[in-house]
Amino acid sequence: MAAMTSSTTDPAPTAGDLAQALFSGSLATDPVPVLTYPADAGRVARREALRPVYEEIVGRIGAPTLLGGGVAGPRVRWCTRERILQLSGDHDQAVLTAYDADEFERAEWQTFDRTHPGEKGEPHAFDALPYLWQLDRKGPGFATSWTYNGTIVVSGWEHAVTGLELMLASWVEHYPVQSPGDWIGFKLWTARDWGRSMIVSYSPDDEGQELAVAIDDRGAEQTGERQAQMRERGWRIQDEHQWWRTRLPETDEDAPRLIAELAIAECRARKATCVDELRALDISAGDHGELWLTGLGLPTHPPRGEHW
Repeated sequence: MAAMTSSTTDPAPTAGDLAQALFSGSLATDPVPVLTYPADAGRVARREALRPVYEEIVGRIGAPTLLGGGVAGPRVRWCTRERILQLSGDHDQAVLTAYDADEFERAEWQTFDRTHPGEKGEPHAFDALPYLWQLDRKGPGFATSWTYNGTIVVSGWEHAVTGLELMLASWVEHYPVQSPGDWIGFKLWTARDWGRSMIVSYSPDDEGQELAVAIDDRGAEQTGERQAQMRERGWRIQDEHQWWRTRLPETDEDAPRLIAELAIAECRARKATCVDELRALDISAGDHGELWLTGLGLPTHPPRGEHW
């Protein structure tokens, strides 16, 4: 089957034709490109280039069964009992691949189970995971019956920052295309300051301040020294309810890293001694569907299910 690369012609119709052929025809064991990005394209540019291609595919074969994203590229799936068509890719291109459902599920579970996020001082392995996040909104088709229920938890603070940074970057690049108009986020608690909420979120419609983190600082005396301390950590503003907030634009390529660094630094400042003392909870995508942050790198609650 011929691959499609960037050209002066509209890539969307060809992508739609390809999706129809792969979803109903023979399996494609090799990924077939549907879009090639410019070499200097950032997250937002890649996202907007993919949007019409994605919309064309959905218009041809219907809404997907599962939404999601990886370190590089979307992870959107149309599933039947026999076949899985996945839209994926990396920072260079978007691709479509059709798989045998049973073989795909088995291989994915084994990849998750065998992948360790990396010890302190070692390179991270988030890019080896099949996906970082997956959103199940009970779309048409049959969701995978053999699902990885474990949680990838890192062993050090450096990888905790990296995991959160990569999650936020994936949301910026992929979530608005797959779920237009919705916010996505979670609360982050620490064991030694249990019940105090930090909220990490991405709101595509909040123009110029799409990426955000906020911490409830009630209970601390808001002296000049305290305010200086919080600002030194990276907090920008404090509202009338004693919540500190930092909001950054999605167009800033450094924004996911800065939000991640601030969130993890605040957990450590509140006496967290290891990553296992953190919990991501109230995980939600517009209060619609089940959102699983399997590749976040932090403990999550509730877990997806019992892991064997």
